[in-house]
Amino acid sequence: MAGKEPSRVRAGGRRGGGTAAARRARGPAVRRAAPPRARRVKRQEVRRRILESADRLFRSRGLERTSLEDVAKAAGFSKGAVYSNFTGKDELCFALLSAEIDRRIAATRESALTATPTAHGSLRQAGLAGDYLLRIIRSEPGWQVFFVELWLRCVRSPALGPRFAEKRRLMRGQVGAVLEAQAAAAGITLPLPAEQLGTSILALSNGLDMEGLIDGSGVPADLMGKLLGWTFKGMMTE
Repeated sequence: MAGKEPSRVRAGGRRGGGTAAARRARGPAVRRAAPPRARRVKRQEVRRRILESADRLFRSRGLERTSLEDVAKAAGFSKGAVYSNFTGKDELCFALLSAEIDRRIAATRESALTATPTAHGSLRQAGLAGDYLLRIIRSEPGWQVFFVELWLRCVRSPALGPRFAEKRRLMRGQVGAVLEAQAAAAGITLPLPAEQLGTSILALSNGLDMEGLIDGSGVPADLMGKLLGWTFKGMMTE
């Protein structure tokens, strides 16, 4: 076409590429190293971080005010990572509840076994276990508030209620097993089935927790231990 300058092809037959001698003078092309691949987080680690973040947020913000997006962001993952480990918020709550039950039962059992297995020792064991439970509760008020929120959520849900009841039965059974072992070692005959005594102790503990959340001065630190000690003393006199 008139007026248009024809494109120029350099010697060597390649447009804009330069001669072979010129390319050799420039030296070999430098290849950039590929960026290192991000370390893939193991599924177990993902689950652990999600649980830790949920536990922290549920305690500080509350159950209803914390979304799964909040949990995922705090753990450093996407919301999809939460759903790949838990079906939803309720399952996440129950996983936290199970872990806390196991931790408290193990710690209570350990504290109760520090005294000698005698009738007198059983009083001390009961007192130690009660004092320890109250110390845990006083040191973790956020957990108790979360527990109350979860309790109300389950009471109002026909689907969640039976699941929560099963967790409570499990805990009552574990508390009862500790009581049974302590009574057998001390030669004491329990006046009620061990699980019923476990229910009574949990009800007492939860009641003191509720009172302590509103007015801690009304619940002395040794009150739970004294009440359990008197309970065991009453068993020995029957």
